[in-house]
Amino acid sequence: MQKLNILGVALTDYSLKESLFMLDGFVGGGGLKTILYITTPMLIMAGEDEEEKNTIEAMDMTLCGDADILRVAGIKSASRQYEVDNLVFLKEFLRRMARNDGKVYLLAESEEEIMQLREDLEALQNGILIGGSSVAVDEADEIINRINDVAPMAVISRMSYGRQEKWMMGAKLLVNAEVWLGISKDMILDRTKEPLSKKVMDKVYKKMFQRRMNRFNDENEKGE
Repeated sequence: MQKLNILGVALTDYSLKESLFMLDGFVGGGGLKTILYITTPMLIMAGEDEEEKNTIEAMDMTLCGDADILRVAGIKSASRQYEVDNLVFLKEFLRRMARNDGKVYLLAESEEEIMQLREDLEALQNGILIGGSSVAVDEADEIINRINDVAPMAVISRMSYGRQEKWMMGAKLLVNAEVWLGISKDMILDRTKEPLSKKVMDKVYKKMFQRRMNRFNDENEKGE
């Protein structure tokens, strides 16, 4: 476990073993626990948006969604980079759901995106029990009622950053589930389907992220 400060956002980087230990405690621990994948664009946004920063920091656990965050944070462990690049936590999360016959409820921003999320998750793990899904454009109360009727072990969502975090925190006290896992919409779960435009944008964000971090570090050094 390492404490990080990325553009003013306080994060904790957990090893795979630590994150899975926490997950096991979340399941059956009482109340809905929130787990959020963090990506470079999200951190750039949070560095300039206090509300987004506070929402990210309020999550029960955050996970690196791209290895560039580790690089900027100075974490050079090859095993950690492998874990992030290969979505090892997500695969173990899904394996636990399937092994325990835990129902999963899916949320995304369109029917097409729900179908894609379902396809991506089933490609990562056979035997996932998907109990229902909703497009996150309907009334929130209606969707929460649908989730609670299913009473899933986990809610898995993939939405635009900013919007997803608000959904997770706004529904936290109302949803009857053990865990809500938020996957950023800019994360590609199947790298074989990664479009060229995504690779280009990743390079843009990588350069922007590094510039912001350099400036952030310089300002902090001057203030000391």
